[in-house]
Amino acid sequence: MNLKQLRYFTAVVEMGSISGAARTLHISQPPLSAQLHQLEEELGCPLFERGPRRIKLTQPGRLFYERARTILSLCDAAEREVQDAIEGVQGTLRLGAVSSVSSTALIPWLTDFLKTYPRAHLELFEGNTYEILEQLRAGFIEIAIVRTPFVESGLCCLPLQKESLFAVGNARFFAPAPPARIPLSELCTRPLLLYRRWEQVLQERLRAQHQHMSVLCKCDDARTVLYLADQGLGVGIVPQSALSLCKNPETVSCEIDEPSLFSDIVLAYGEAAYLSPISQIFIDYLPKRAALH
Repeated sequence: MNLKQLRYFTAVVEMGSISGAARTLHISQPPLSAQLHQLEEELGCPLFERGPRRIKLTQPGRLFYERARTILSLCDAAEREVQDAIEGVQGTLRLGAVSSVSSTALIPWLTDFLKTYPRAHLELFEGNTYEILEQLRAGFIEIAIVRTPFVESGLCCLPLQKESLFAVGNARFFAPAPPARIPLSELCTRPLLLYRRWEQVLQERLRAQHQHMSVLCKCDDARTVLYLADQGLGVGIVPQSALSLCKNPETVSCEIDEPSLFSDIVLAYGEAAYLSPISQIFIDYLPKRAALH
């Protein structure tokens, strides 16, 4: 197995046919087909279901396609980093961040970093905490900006910012007037919009108070919680920095009066992972920058 075969394989998948991939790769069909058969023989299974018009991936083929894309992306990143070093550029920062941070707190942090290091490049990957940590452990990214809680095994974690949790929704849910702070127990009767990772934590807190939640919607993205709350559908529970995403003037927020409920934004990287020079610079830079606010 070699990189040429991986590139040929992914081209066929993305074009949907051997003929289309051959045109894209500027080669004839016979050598392309031969490389695919050789790859299948080496793996010991068919990767495609060959049809009269378009080919489809088998189940092993779908798995292999995801791995091939990751390998090729890492190779491309390594090539770019070498070229950056040759040209005197300080490198490409491969960073993953949870969406609730990438669209809020991370923006000024990255803006300042790229102004400070104008020859740096950035590749930003977004997802939920588990997706970002999986990319980190696979070596697809070098640094992750995520929220607690998560399993820290094998990771170095640097705290960046601690945030209180806020209840946010249309003013009618807080009539006659929204308080500055609201007990968690008072939110139970509201139609709650939950970021799924907080469900268990909230249930444990309420169970200790002999209370139960009324959950209208659970989702995997804090931004979705905010958008639904902004439309007046219910009361969202989100970290403080996410409040900046609210646009509706009738949407109000109040801090949840529960000292044990908070969200830590942390910078994480592998304990034994290789770190490029630009990543090492970023790891030293960001905690100091985040501490300013």
